[in-house]
Amino acid sequence: MKVEVRGKSACIVRNVTVKYGSNPHPALENVSFEASLGEMVMIAGPNGGGKSTLLKVIVGLVKPVKGNVKVLGRDPFKDPAIRRLIGYVPQITDLNLSAPLTLRDLVMLPRLAIKSSPWKGPRKEDIESVERSIKELGLEDHADKRISELSGGMLARALIARVLALDPILYVMDEPFESMDWESEEITMKVLRREKERGKLIIVSEHHISDDHIDYFDRTLLLKRRIIAEGRPRDVIEVYRRLGGS
Repeated sequence: MKVEVRGKSACIVRNVTVKYGSNPHPALENVSFEASLGEMVMIAGPNGGGKSTLLKVIVGLVKPVKGNVKVLGRDPFKDPAIRRLIGYVPQITDLNLSAPLTLRDLVMLPRLAIKSSPWKGPRKEDIESVERSIKELGLEDHADKRISELSGGMLARALIARVLALDPILYVMDEPFESMDWESEEITMKVLRREKERGKLIIVSEHHISDDHIDYFDRTLLLKRRIIAEGRPRDVIEVYRRLGGS
């Protein structure tokens, strides 16, 4: 797929407003920002502030009633093929834990669907990519466990290994650290920092992250239906805490 990126802006959100059903209050209102390749951006804010909605707009799962989004030069809602270059990590609560899958299966399935063919089975490069991703997230000793047997931190890391195996250009991650302990967070942040250094764009929504890892991000956007602050991570998080955030 030919991808055109003007300058280095890989994600451009312009005046986006989203409404759900008959709710008179928008989930997002006139939101605009840009993010570049080689950046790591945190979207902070309270529960119900629109973080998940914004990520779903970027991925092309939710259509705004106003405004537009360009990801890698394409509209992800009108051009779903661009989603193949996006690694989307949903919240753990969106995952069906009763599915009879091992951790390895969970990581392999998207790779088969996008890079290979589920009917032909995994190729050598699929297996190598999956095993490498599992190892990088420190999960090799748990690869054969059912996902229902994994701790929250392990499951969160498995979801990241799943998209890491796809080698996307853009990572879009919805509260990946919510279920992680400090060790899991540290392992994950090192992997994401390496991906950033490889020229990837990483957008992470989160309403709580340890102080040790705030400085891994280049900048933070504070979202409460609108973007109410943007800048250096510690400065924006301080504004958030003054407003009652954790």
